[in-house]
Amino acid sequence: MTGGVWITAFVLLWVTVLALGVVVVALLRQVGVLHARVRPLGVHFGGEGPERLAPAPPLPGHDYAAADLTLVVFTSAGCTICAGLRPGLRALEREYADVAVREVDHGPATAEVFRSFDVASTPYFVTVDRAGVVQGRGVANNVEQVEELLEESTRVVTDG
Repeated sequence: MTGGVWITAFVLLWVTVLALGVVVVALLRQVGVLHARVRPLGVHFGGEGPERLAPAPPLPGHDYAAADLTLVVFTSAGCTICAGLRPGLRALEREYADVAVREVDHGPATAEVFRSFDVASTPYFVTVDRAGVVQGRGVANNVEQVEELLEESTRVVTDG
């Protein structure tokens, strides 16, 4: 082979590599667009927490009868998702006047509460109605999922 053939093959190879790079970037953008359009899956059970429709364990310093629904939020100091959820939880508390949001941050003083609710991971959410009955529970990674849990639990409380 002569030098001209090698140079042509080399240039064609680089043009192909650059074209493939543009295609990959375009596909990544499409995946991002599709991800933004897909509705969140909602709260998932996670294999832990109290049984639904069972009496909720007592929550120190809180009376379940004080609000139509109590959202118990289990968090930990090292949880970055928990930190990102906190502002949204405050907004949810303002939006839902009949919902009391109680955050239980993991530590030596709250370890017994975590055990009584059978919660091992954070963030974990439990909704309890005025009668002290668990209406919903699960792991959520964004405020939309928490709001879906609240709306489902509120619907159960008002329909039931």
